Amino acid sequence: MPIVAAIPAGASRDRVRLSGSARRRGMTLVEILLVLALVVLIGSMVAPVFNGVFSTIRLRRGGDQVIAQWSAARMRAIETGEVQQFRFTPETGKLVVEPWTGVLGADADSRRSTGAASTSSASTAAGGTTSTTTAASSTAATGTAKTTNVTLPEEVVFHAGELAVEDYETGERSVASLQEPGEDQSTPILFFPDGTTSDASVLLTNGKQQFVRLTLRGLTGVGRASLVLTQEELQRADRRK
Repeated sequence: MPIVAAIPAGASRDRVRLSGSARRRGMTLVEILLVLALVVLIGSMVAPVFNGVFSTIRLRRGGDQVIAQWSAARMRAIETGEVQQFRFTPETGKLVVEPWTGVLGADADSRRSTGAASTSSASTAAGGTTSTTTAASSTAATGTAKTTNVTLPEEVVFHAGELAVEDYETGERSVASLQEPGEDQSTPILFFPDGTTSDASVLLTNGKQQFVRLTLRGLTGVGRASLVLTQEELQRADRRK
């Protein structure tokens, strides 16, 4: 007679339950892989959008920094009685505010900023040392001479600039570029002890066809920033000038 081993009644059910659990674990793993693939796909689509948003924010912040330096230069000129100058390096995010060492007068160049008429000469104390920096901002002072170097946020650069100038002999006013051919730095924007400055405008860009125009009023020394403009909006604004 064949010997039949006794099999517990619940054993088959346990095997079925175990097999079902294994299948469920397998399906869960597939689902996880599918979710991860979707996350990667969505991330690759959303990342450029966030990058554009951050670029816009950096551009606005750069404009705020320039206006803040204009205000600081104006206040420094009023407090020290010395003419201050603002200059930038074209196509970079570097700017400097420091005492102006030039001389205003009839023997100077024919092109002058409109605010220069109120001052005949200006000079700074000798021996002032200029600070060098790779950080966002730094200031060095020696005696009364004080230099501030600032670097704008990443990717934000000075694209162009204009300055209202006046001919001393004829009194005619015109608009000149702040960027002279062959010069490493721009033509200076001057800030005078009486609170006046030069009528000027500066254009910032982030390299993504976005621009911010900063304007400086000569009589009040107040700077204003435009909204973030596209290339087309900037061209339309230039045509309306």
